[in-house]
Amino acid sequence: MSPIRLSDLAFTLEAVIDEAFGQKAVWVVAETSDIKNYPDRGYCFLTLVDRESAGRETLAKMEACIWRRNYHTIGNFEQETGVAFARNIQLLLLVSVSYSPVYGLRLEILKIDPSYTLGNLERERQAVLDSLVKDHPDLIWLEAGQYITANQLLPRPAVMQRLALITAPNSDGWRDFRHELAQNPFGYDFVVDEFLTQVQGQGAERAICGQLERIRTNGVAYDAVVIVRGGGSQLDFGSFDTYLMGQTVAGFGIPILAGIGHERNISITDLLCHQSVKTPTKAAAFLIEHNRQFEESCLQLRERLRMVAREALLSARENLDRETERLRFVSHTYLRGRHTDLAEKAVTLRHLDPSNVLKRGYALLLRNGRILTHTTNIQPNETLQVQMYDGSINVVVSQ
Repeated sequence: MSPIRLSDLAFTLEAVIDEAFGQKAVWVVAETSDIKNYPDRGYCFLTLVDRESAGRETLAKMEACIWRRNYHTIGNFEQETGVAFARNIQLLLLVSVSYSPVYGLRLEILKIDPSYTLGNLERERQAVLDSLVKDHPDLIWLEAGQYITANQLLPRPAVMQRLALITAPNSDGWRDFRHELAQNPFGYDFVVDEFLTQVQGQGAERAICGQLERIRTNGVAYDAVVIVRGGGSQLDFGSFDTYLMGQTVAGFGIPILAGIGHERNISITDLLCHQSVKTPTKAAAFLIEHNRQFEESCLQLRERLRMVAREALLSARENLDRETERLRFVSHTYLRGRHTDLAEKAVTLRHLDPSNVLKRGYALLLRNGRILTHTTNIQPNETLQVQMYDGSINVVVSQ
């Protein structure tokens, strides 16, 4: 068989592929790899691979590109899914097939289907949740369509002041959280122990769970554990969607407050922790508002106590006035009765006054100034005195 030139073979392949795929688009499922993105130029080169699901063996690999006319599909995909266009994502792609004798076979990506990616992420997350419910029914269970966990049922302290903070060092989430706490308008003080660690990327879930174990065993009675990180793509939150994180958070013995994403992200950690808010700033605002509610209740109780005390004093004053008036009336009545008695006794005494008795014609018989009332001891020839109203005289007893 006579050899042919390479260009003849290439032109033949170009004709065959153009006949089979020219002016046609095909939906394919593939995983991204080796991405070279040039946003300023408006194009992107990448490799698409198809791997065996079990052993991750590569079954196929093809080069692909996104040209300027379709470059907007990357932004549309990221906006709709919250997932960064990055390597190792399985995507549903609308592609056209082309072959160049110089550049070889290449796929041009025309469109990315965001619903496929969202569905995959949701299926993976649901599978993790189903496994947690099955494996740990004492820590997590479904009730009226809602996931209930042991951590959610922990009593919330009236004041959350002693905090354990898990976050990345010098991150935006760390700065936002600490700034919001420090600048609270009520002047509340918080004691924050920092447990700094990576919160995204390979190994992040084990690093976070390791810090939770440190918090559990260090003997400090924390009011709450706060896990914060700034916003990012859905894949950046992968460490918060794992089986290990779900199990650790659901059964943790201290209330966990999660502020690990933005409005689009709801992770397994969000679903299973004691309280989920969307950002580090909102996590701090939640703690401030929680403590403010306690202060408000104290202020209301103080006002209620003031009102009760005022009412009690008014009632006591009214009772005192009433009893005072009653005492005044009783005393007046008693004294008036005593005054009448004294007046009657004074009249009696005046009647019994010896001078008044003498005035009525009576006389007193005295011996040496002592009144005699019996005749037994009176002797004949004894001199006695007779006291009359207007004076006294001496008499001699003759018989």
